Amino acid sequence: MEKLKTFQDLMSPDSRHEAFSVIDDISGHFRPLTLRDVYGSAASIELHDGVPEVIRSHFAVAQTLLVYSWFFYPFNVTAEFLAYVTLELALKERFKVEVTANGKRSFKALVKLAVTRGLVRDDGFTHIRGRSETLFADALEPRNQPLKSYTDILIDSLPYLRNELAHGSPMLHPNGAASVRISADFINQLFPKSAS
Repeated sequence: MEKLKTFQDLMSPDSRHEAFSVIDDISGHFRPLTLRDVYGSAASIELHDGVPEVIRSHFAVAQTLLVYSWFFYPFNVTAEFLAYVTLELALKERFKVEVTANGKRSFKALVKLAVTRGLVRDDGFTHIRGRSETLFADALEPRNQPLKSYTDILIDSLPYLRNELAHGSPMLHPNGAASVRISADFINQLFPKSAS
């Protein structure tokens, strides 16, 4: 059960990080995960300058939550949720002139619109560049079904994951950075890079 950390322990690492290690770049051996590793992971996820400032500012909160997960492990999942919320904000900004009769579109409809219009493509995701387009689809789809592209899978999976977190979930995992990176890659494809 989660509890409010005592004042004395606020700046102490969450002990759940002790279960994780990384490969040291110099020695090639495993070593314990550090705050610098967590910070480096968060800092490596960037939105380009062409993304509107309001979205970049919103996204910085998700990055910061990733870093602070060092002190409170559940912030991994909070960062993931906020990254999805930022992605929805970015989609609304990108398609702001295209609204339905009641002025709203669902998150899923906006994700699908970005994919079907070709704004977001498999090769725009840094974690799958250089791999087969269907590498992940192959693992997720039954063998007797046609393979889907990664972006087609995102049409269903992003809203599902966001909704699981938004409507209350005890989910706890260390993969917040992966979800934040996927959201950043998606957002970066929605807006052209600035000319500077």
